[in-house]
Amino acid sequence: MGLKGNDFRDFTARVMIVLGIIAAGVVLWAVSDVLVLGFGGVLMACALRALSDPLANRLRLSPRLALGMVMITVLALLAGASVLIGERLADQAGQLAKALPEDFAKARSWAEQSAFGHIGLKTLAKFGTGSGSLGGIGGIATGTLGALVDILVIFFMGIYFAVDPSLYRRGALRLVPRGGRQRADLALVAAGQALRNWLRGQLVSMVVIGTVTGVGLWLLDVPLALSMGVFAGLLEFVPFVGALLAAVPAILLGFAKGPSGAMWVAVFYLAIHQFEGNILMPLVQRWAVSLPPALAVGAVVVFGLLFGAFGVLFATPLMIVAIVFVERLYVEPIIGEAPQESRAPRSDEL
Repeated sequence: MGLKGNDFRDFTARVMIVLGIIAAGVVLWAVSDVLVLGFGGVLMACALRALSDPLANRLRLSPRLALGMVMITVLALLAGASVLIGERLADQAGQLAKALPEDFAKARSWAEQSAFGHIGLKTLAKFGTGSGSLGGIGGIATGTLGALVDILVIFFMGIYFAVDPSLYRRGALRLVPRGGRQRADLALVAAGQALRNWLRGQLVSMVVIGTVTGVGLWLLDVPLALSMGVFAGLLEFVPFVGALLAAVPAILLGFAKGPSGAMWVAVFYLAIHQFEGNILMPLVQRWAVSLPPALAVGAVVVFGLLFGAFGVLFATPLMIVAIVFVERLYVEPIIGEAPQESRAPRSDEL
């Protein structure tokens, strides 16, 4: 039996809806790199506004003037830091580039003396084979240039978002049906506040971990302690993977004093990890965003597969925003809860 007129129209409408959803998914997948860069810009804008909004409120300045003052201050601080320790860091980076191959050779020689270490070296060798040195250098250069371009894109997008967030917020709300705009608007405000709280907590963690690492390695008489401290502080932004990446070069440098030196460095980094998980993070999460560890690990895996390196870098804030949106846009309507409005959102908020 053939479909009647109304049934055929209903069937055609459903097919078109399914095809539209599939097409939208394909388009989003094709522009996923642009989307994650845009999220990086939003994250930077939240950081800038988190600094400029209190200044504007206390001094009764316009938001744009306060934002300009914050940007000038940040650039001045970066310039001052580069003058004070930039030359020393650059010198230590050069020393690190020379020292790591020698220390790696010492670590390799020590590992070859045990059966377990021999198996590990064979596994690493399999991952290391494939392309010649020239191709490897070209790939590294291309990847570095691409990363610098992406960072510049995030930087300028963040500035534009921070200067006039209401423009982009109104544009996003136009994509939502009129009846759901109030709830969507409050969800955007809640997500922005959650990102600000997370950024404050992350900044505290980065400063504390970087300082503790640098001082601890200096007390252990490990070479290039300053560089390792800065490196550990910066990589604290990367969840889970960052701690491992920060420990590897320091442990290799510890081999300058033999296997016992490397062992003490490894023990020290393990102690830092325990301090971070059991003392630092509980204190920070009292006034910042708390994300269950299982969700944090899952976020790294899922967003890393979807968006690559930037997905890993932004895994935690992406998961925080996803949780806020699910709670405000899905859970609350299902249980019949009214939109939570702790305060009226300002037009210039992210």
